[in-house]
Amino acid sequence: MLRYLLRSTIRAIEASNNTPERKGARGERWVHNAVLSGLNEDEYRVLSDVILPLGDSTTQIDHVVLSHFGIFVIETKNMSGWIFGSPDQSSWTQVLRGGKKRRFQNPLHQNYAHVKAIQQTLGVDEAMIHNLIVFVGEAEPKTPMPDRVAWGMQELGKLIGRRRQRLFSTEQVNSFASAIQTQALENNRDVKREHLRNLERLAERRGASRSHASEPSQEVARCPRCEAPMARRTNRKSGASFLGCTRFPKCRGTREVS
Repeated sequence: MLRYLLRSTIRAIEASNNTPERKGARGERWVHNAVLSGLNEDEYRVLSDVILPLGDSTTQIDHVVLSHFGIFVIETKNMSGWIFGSPDQSSWTQVLRGGKKRRFQNPLHQNYAHVKAIQQTLGVDEAMIHNLIVFVGEAEPKTPMPDRVAWGMQELGKLIGRRRQRLFSTEQVNSFASAIQTQALENNRDVKREHLRNLERLAERRGASRSHASEPSQEVARCPRCEAPMARRTNRKSGASFLGCTRFPKCRGTREVS
């Protein structure tokens, strides 16, 4: 009987430690420590678990790396299994052992809201802010992935280190850090609870809009380069239609019309 109770207690503890929220928090701490130890502190500033106001809501950002070479907004995914997805899909799919599937929001789209919050806070050109995703844990990609998605800390370090053109002075980097810390909400239980309520209200609004739609909604095409929305355009020479980035001419991303 005692052995059974011990096994049950251990299983309960393991289950509680492996909830998505706790796994996510462990992944974020791991990435924060790895980024801090792997980047030159004279060139980079790292802020983690930042909650910023965004309109009448809030947004929580896993990591912001401020540097002379740009601003890197990083979303951490601590996941296992196989990952299927593409840049323009609204949802990606995780396939676990046994074939169990789970859909989750395209992390590039999710993190784009964080990019916009940082841009709004700092007032810098969006081209200087980089939307990066890092998967930690045992997840493996099973479809071609954008080069802004890193699989492990080594790949993330390469993505950050690839940018070496100096864009900001040390004074600007320090002022960016001060601006974010000033705007950020105090990261306590009450703020996190309110942030979760905001997420629930957002999910309810999305569900209501889908249920009242008279026609099936179409996914908004996103630019393969910068994740901005795309618009239908016409080639002046051939007359053929294509999708072009709405940030043109700053971004020249295109897609074929499906």
